[in-house]
Amino acid sequence: MKTEESKPNPEQRQPLPTDEDKPEIVQDELLEAVRQKQESERKAAEYLDRLKRLQADMENVQKITRRQVQEVTSQASERLLAKLLPSLDSLQQAVNVATSGNPLLPEETAVGLRMLQEQLTEVLQSEGLKEIAAVGKPLDPELHEVVSYVETDKTPENIIVEEIRRGYTLNGKVIRPSLVVVSKVPKRTDPKRAESE
Repeated sequence: MKTEESKPNPEQRQPLPTDEDKPEIVQDELLEAVRQKQESERKAAEYLDRLKRLQADMENVQKITRRQVQEVTSQASERLLAKLLPSLDSLQQAVNVATSGNPLLPEETAVGLRMLQEQLTEVLQSEGLKEIAAVGKPLDPELHEVVSYVETDKTPENIIVEEIRRGYTLNGKVIRPSLVVVSKVPKRTDPKRAESE
């Protein structure tokens, strides 16, 4: 006779906890919940600490950056002013001569002023300042600001015929557009209409 191995019966289940087992289960679950809560609080405190440190680091970086920008700006201003001082000296000498009572010929005055202008222009150009070309050039709204139009047959339409105020770029950026007068084709009157009037 063969003995059959006992197979687990799917209908057989684990016995349900009795009233005696329930306090231990509840206590285990409660301890696990307390442990998870403590772990979550520890992680939250760690994240908060990291956040505070990152915020402090960011504020320090901003302070350092502001300080460096101020230093660079101050150095650039100092360098530019040192370059401008000879022009200021020349201007002061011109004022001294003009107020000394020694009469100067207009040509001598013009030569001195031209030299001063060249000296100042050289300094400004060395810093990246460039004049905007205007007279004889086509109108460019990015570079030129029209103050008036003049009707003429001598130049094509929208060509600058006069510069009222010079414009400048600094390192390729327009810092002041040229004020210009632009050509405009004269209005043609119909000869038949002119006769009837």
